[in-house]
Amino acid sequence: MVLTCAGAGLAVVHVLAPGLRIDGVTVTLLVVAAVPWLGELFRSIEVPGIGRIEFRDIERRIEAVQRTASAALVGDGPDGGAVDDTAAMGAVRELAAEYVNVRLQQRSGQARNHRMDQIFARLVRATQRVRDFDAAALLGSQDAGLRLAAYARLYALPEPEVLSVLVDAASGEPLPFNQYWGLQAVGRCVDDMEAERVPLSAVRRLEDLRSRLFRATDRREIVDRVLAGVGGR
Repeated sequence: MVLTCAGAGLAVVHVLAPGLRIDGVTVTLLVVAAVPWLGELFRSIEVPGIGRIEFRDIERRIEAVQRTASAALVGDGPDGGAVDDTAAMGAVRELAAEYVNVRLQQRSGQARNHRMDQIFARLVRATQRVRDFDAAALLGSQDAGLRLAAYARLYALPEPEVLSVLVDAASGEPLPFNQYWGLQAVGRCVDDMEAERVPLSAVRRLEDLRSRLFRATDRREIVDRVLAGVGGR
């Protein structure tokens, strides 16, 4: 019903404004809007010249893009003037504690993941307000919230000099949510470096992690992208 209405609406627009150009962004947004409905009807569809498209896979990729975009929207630096480091770090610790509480108190599922993504996005902003943020030290913390804060800081403000420590932390991270953002931070750090400057030990550690991850996971895709960026070594 919804797809029929959408199609009829587009037909009316075409008749009323035949010269109207629909750019790629518009088409993409229409596809994104339609995927949840199509996914309920079909598991996959065969497109000539492209091949088989799995709707569940598309949904997963769209979700990953939305998660990254949400963090990026608030990752453009602190607003306002100078902030006291003690107060700024206090705000980071409050968010870290909130994250731990959500993990412990909410049932695993989309609602909890969405809430944790929101906390991460706030950590991206909050950690940037701490001038002397020691991300390397927090990567080794036993507190999952503080480790997430370190990943948020390095995602927002990459520090290539701590890449090896970051890769070790992300590779050994026991929590999938933390590991997802830890690997995203790894990707941001690697993007800021020339491929040949990435330590070989870090590449080997990522290759080992890749072998332990299931193929169809967002974390495996991030590792694949990072390794592709450093090339065969």
